[in-house]
Amino acid sequence: MILQALKSVGIRTEAAYPLAQSSSFRIGGRARLALFPDTREQMLSALRILAASDTPFWIIGNASNVVFPDEGFDGAVLFTSAFRELTVENENVRAGAGVTLSQIALAARDASLGGAAFAYGIPATLGGAVFMNAGAFGGCMADICESTLCYDLLKGELITLSAAEQAFGYRSSIYEKTARYAILEATLSLKAADRNAVDADMKRYLAHRKATQPLEYPSAGSVFKRPEGHYAGKLIEDCGLKGLRIGGAEVSQKHAGFIVNRGGATAADVKALVAEIQARVLQNSGVQLECEIRFL
Repeated sequence: MILQALKSVGIRTEAAYPLAQSSSFRIGGRARLALFPDTREQMLSALRILAASDTPFWIIGNASNVVFPDEGFDGAVLFTSAFRELTVENENVRAGAGVTLSQIALAARDASLGGAAFAYGIPATLGGAVFMNAGAFGGCMADICESTLCYDLLKGELITLSAAEQAFGYRSSIYEKTARYAILEATLSLKAADRNAVDADMKRYLAHRKATQPLEYPSAGSVFKRPEGHYAGKLIEDCGLKGLRIGGAEVSQKHAGFIVNRGGATAADVKALVAEIQARVLQNSGVQLECEIRFL
């Protein structure tokens, strides 16, 4: 019945969808349904149909900061990758939830706008980046996200949340704290800048990523939030944990703040490795590491 309702509004659906193929970690079982809405109207229709049928669901962008469960998900997964609208007007960039951060950084550079260079190379979509207040190189989404258009699942209506209303914190936001809002698009406020200077920053950041991060293996990016006064990777390395492996999951030998999939890793492997790292770091330094990646 749900499938018929979704198809009646033109939403592409797949049953028994293998989540691993959409995961940057290449981990996860099958979801009962995967939905690929092409427009905002289709997305809203999908949310209303799922809510009316009391079907559990996740909203996913690039799945670059999440670990899907090995047992899969007995619900629906909505992928926002088709929401690629992007416009630049004066010093504002308005983009759909499925636009990648690299696309936004490039559009800003081409319009001679500064403030988004830090996002270049982060493997996230705008929706996921706003959700977790993604950041790098001293910048983050809270610095530039002026407002976000959302669907309020509680009220069943579209609303716009201001920067203050989004309650941004370090790698957190109101979206992370409540399942009430579905992010549809955001408006970013940037500033005029020299195009060549912005381009140079982007190239420098990307070169740093390639030199220091294990981009050659599947991963979900930095595993832990930065503890106050410390660097997670350094704490882990000081414990001699580079190369520590459980199943197919391994502490990267290139950057200890990453766990990589060396082949056949499961969510259980990653969870066990995370727990071991946390225990060893706490014992060695007294610092409790907090996960940045999300286990769904």
